[in-house]
Amino acid sequence: MRLAHLLALGLAAGPLAGQEAVRSEPIDLPTTLRLAGAQSLDVQLAEARWREAQASADSTVWALFPTISPGVGYRKHSGQLQDIVGQVSDITKESVSAGATLGVSLELGEAVYRRLAAKQVALAAGHQFEAQRRQTVLAAAAAYFELSRSHQTVALLEDAVKTAREYHGQLTKGVKAGVTFKGDELRAASQVHRLELRLRQALDQRRGDAARLAQTLRLDIAESLRPADDRPLALTLVKTDAKLDDQVRLAVSRRPELQAAGALQEAATQQGKAADYAPLYPTLGAQVFAGGLGGSASSARRDFDNSTDTFVTLSWKIGAGGLFDSSRSDGAKARLKQTQLGEARARDEIVRQVVEAQASTHYLAQQLKIAEEGVKTAEAGYKLALGRKELAVGVVLETLQSQQDLIQARLDYALTVGEWNKAQYRLKFAVGE
Repeated sequence: MRLAHLLALGLAAGPLAGQEAVRSEPIDLPTTLRLAGAQSLDVQLAEARWREAQASADSTVWALFPTISPGVGYRKHSGQLQDIVGQVSDITKESVSAGATLGVSLELGEAVYRRLAAKQVALAAGHQFEAQRRQTVLAAAAAYFELSRSHQTVALLEDAVKTAREYHGQLTKGVKAGVTFKGDELRAASQVHRLELRLRQALDQRRGDAARLAQTLRLDIAESLRPADDRPLALTLVKTDAKLDDQVRLAVSRRPELQAAGALQEAATQQGKAADYAPLYPTLGAQVFAGGLGGSASSARRDFDNSTDTFVTLSWKIGAGGLFDSSRSDGAKARLKQTQLGEARARDEIVRQVVEAQASTHYLAQQLKIAEEGVKTAEAGYKLALGRKELAVGVVLETLQSQQDLIQARLDYALTVGEWNKAQYRLKFAVGE
């Protein structure tokens, strides 16, 4: 029953509606931003890397504690055995032990610096997670504004096609009545064809924009999203008169990318200290067994009683990874240099983003005013052209040109609004808001 109803609607609406028979779901900007920060695969991957880094940092704490290994052991010997004075004899014996072994193998210097470095790596991963979340939210906002612009373009062109068809129908009747020039009717038909072509191009663009937004938000791509806004809405999100130096300072203090770079630099610093100072600390080795031991020549269970063994060592490592290993220090210095260069590159990139975003908002604010005036002028011109046509003073070409001017002015305004909104979000992102 539902399929028959859809087919009936498709036949009634014509081939154009058949292209748009996909289920359409409305979405607004707040929902877009909320979903982008929660459902994006990139955000979830960044969060997983952050949690992995936190787990690695936690594992460095557990390395400071001894391990406990409870268990039971059984041993049997048959045949030749040499005693402590060198005599060899044929011996058969059994023994059984039960208890727990407490073991420690701790590189004191390495453990301390590894813990400090791991904490900084986890901190950097947290900042990178936040940076990815903000980047995804920015991309989702831009995708929403693209969809809004293409949706409004379709609405404008649909209205223009309808008006052009009505005007063409009037001219066709005039030609049949012998009161209208055939060339005027052909010009109107050409205008209809051009608008229909642009409309289908706009429909294709809108479908692609909807699919890209759905992919970013991890929604059903087969469904066609549509913006909740029915007309271009120029948002006011930033102050266009803010000083560039102030915005750069805000960006440098707020952007998580720089904070992550700083944390990685600190982690490299701790790794450098580990290369220089950790080999000076001894490695502590300790093993304690506490339990019971029993056995004899005939039974493993005989004479079972308490048994304790203790073994403790302090040692230093000389060579690779230890004392006098200059290559390890050189590698640590190279890693530190890389993090310093990475921080400088991130800083330059952030400053560039702020400069570009501020300039974009400044000039787009001017473009928005020009586009608004353009729409008003085009509307006034089109009204005058229609009035002259009704009074049989104007020519068909004049009316068609006025209609084209109005359509283009409205499309320019919708495009400018979308770019203006995107530029403001880019500026907010650039300064770390």
